[in-house]
Amino acid sequence: MRLLVAIVAAAGLGLWLASRDGFALSPLSWDGEAEAEQGATWWDELQTTLDPETYMQPDTVTTPVAAGNVAAFLSMIRFAEGTAGPDGYRTLFGGRLFSGFDDHPRIAVQFRDQAGRTLWTTAAGGYQAMAVSPLPSGGSTRVNTWDRIKAKLQLPDFSPASQDAFAIELIRERGALGDVIAGRIASAVRKCAAEWASLPGAGYAQPERKLSQLLAAYQGAGGITVSEA
Repeated sequence: MRLLVAIVAAAGLGLWLASRDGFALSPLSWDGEAEAEQGATWWDELQTTLDPETYMQPDTVTTPVAAGNVAAFLSMIRFAEGTAGPDGYRTLFGGRLFSGFDDHPRIAVQFRDQAGRTLWTTAAGGYQAMAVSPLPSGGSTRVNTWDRIKAKLQLPDFSPASQDAFAIELIRERGALGDVIAGRIASAVRKCAAEWASLPGAGYAQPERKLSQLLAAYQGAGGITVSEA
């Protein structure tokens, strides 16, 4: 096994993202030899010293395949969250759009879950990241996943590139990045279910996608799967 590092070091991440000018992964980037080479370059640029033991790449997985699998998994999450369309990176929970990527929009949306509870969420963007936001009735929402990761990685904005880096770090924190790289998607989905309510087994009383739907979306985005015990 050799280490594969997948997020840039916190000290340099902001500069790298800024230089990419809103760069975002796309499933359309994984069709053909030239695109695979481009993906390998992207993957090589994503280097970190953050807990590298969680970035294991088997020797049998080439860098273009690893990059393609991560891009496909991100596309799969956006499919599950209902943000797979062209405006996915600027979509609020419920489908409304926000404008501008300077920061998370921090708009609290009220909704009723399948258990009949009335709740608030600030979910926004391709991965429905939640941030601290004031509520109309006073106080603030408590879940601030975006703010924590933004500070950890020194993300400069809420651009598609920053949102992608955010999602990859959540996947890594769940110990699932190695599974994604290797194509063990069922295992990766199971480990990430607590992060995204749309994944099977999440248990948040919200609609969940079936694993078969997720695998189809992942493979449709160019991801490669392997058999899992």
